[in-house]
Amino acid sequence: MKKKYAYSIFLLIIILLIAGYFLLRLLKKPIEWTAQNSLSPVSAPGIADHRDVDSLIRSIDSSLRYFDRDQTDPEKLISFGKEKISSLHIKESLLDFKAKLMEYGLTERFFRYVKQNYRFYRSAAKEVLFTGYYEADLKGSLKPSKTFHFPLYRKPDDLYRVELFQFPFFDRHKGLPMILRGRLSQDNRILPYYTREEIDYQQKLAGKNLEIAWVDNPVDVFFLHIQGSGIVELDTGETLRVNYAESNGHSYRAIGRLLIEQGILTRENISMQGIRDYLDKHPGKMQEIFIYNPSYVFFRVVEEGPMGAIDVPLTPFRSIATDKYLFPKGALCYIETELPVFDEGKKVKEWKRFSGFVLNQDTGGAIRTPRRADLFTGYGEQSKLTAGHMKQKGTFYFLIYIKK
Repeated sequence: MKKKYAYSIFLLIIILLIAGYFLLRLLKKPIEWTAQNSLSPVSAPGIADHRDVDSLIRSIDSSLRYFDRDQTDPEKLISFGKEKISSLHIKESLLDFKAKLMEYGLTERFFRYVKQNYRFYRSAAKEVLFTGYYEADLKGSLKPSKTFHFPLYRKPDDLYRVELFQFPFFDRHKGLPMILRGRLSQDNRILPYYTREEIDYQQKLAGKNLEIAWVDNPVDVFFLHIQGSGIVELDTGETLRVNYAESNGHSYRAIGRLLIEQGILTRENISMQGIRDYLDKHPGKMQEIFIYNPSYVFFRVVEEGPMGAIDVPLTPFRSIATDKYLFPKGALCYIETELPVFDEGKKVKEWKRFSGFVLNQDTGGAIRTPRRADLFTGYGEQSKLTAGHMKQKGTFYFLIYIKK
């Protein structure tokens, strides 16, 4: 009888351990973020915006350009979390917001109006990491030479997009990417496109007349791929503005993570400036570090810009990049985070609270899930310095006008 009782207890313990294991696995299972669960309606937060009105109006006008295009369906429904809002409603919200902004300015009266007449939808992530990006500056030439021999490539003709979301099986299989990028082999197979290692170090695109310009510094080229836009100061005295055109489709991997894993930098002191300094002092390590990130960006020449993912000009501190699969493009947002304040030696001496209205006008290879947002900081040394150090917690909200 005792043996039978002991055996029952032992069996119960085994069952509980197995159940506990699977419960733990279930609890640890990562959230599958979708457009329907990435935003949650909330009460309006306290609002403050100490930047200028004109920059906000310019950014709103850029989003209105996006919604005014012929191909934008005014009746198209867009997810604000579980709610569906039409493109026309988003455009009307921008028009109302702009009209009241021009009437009241960024005053307490305006803030009260917004809180009383707009619904707020907060990122569903517990924490949002804010980083910054800027319009890069480079020195280059339209002809290769001993000085200028690092190419900026336009989109190759053999780079194809496979839109998986168009296929009937797409909705039946979770986790599939909406778009695949690849190349067509000689036997008509779609293969992954060339990686950074294959393009830069195996010269897979050399001799195909794809070069837009040649630059004098490989580190500048690498960071241009991350920023997505830049101005090349040519050896003729002219300038060339280049902007993101397409990527090779490989996943973005942050080289900062590699440098932390190797003990070269720490999470506390890592910054773009720190990474650049290490690369400048260790040119022999560049290839190993660069090919850690297989993602590669191709460019186009633009007259105005920099242009965001919705193909409208970005405005410093008024444009953000978010996950393009989760959040409404071109829509109005309110953000809360911190910006660095520098001393005379360009070291961060403190972090200052930053809050204000912005427009969702861009995206990025590393900007995925509701946990990430990227603030555009503009062009120039100060913009680069600010963006290079930003990695602060914060939150963001999307706003929509409540129709009476």
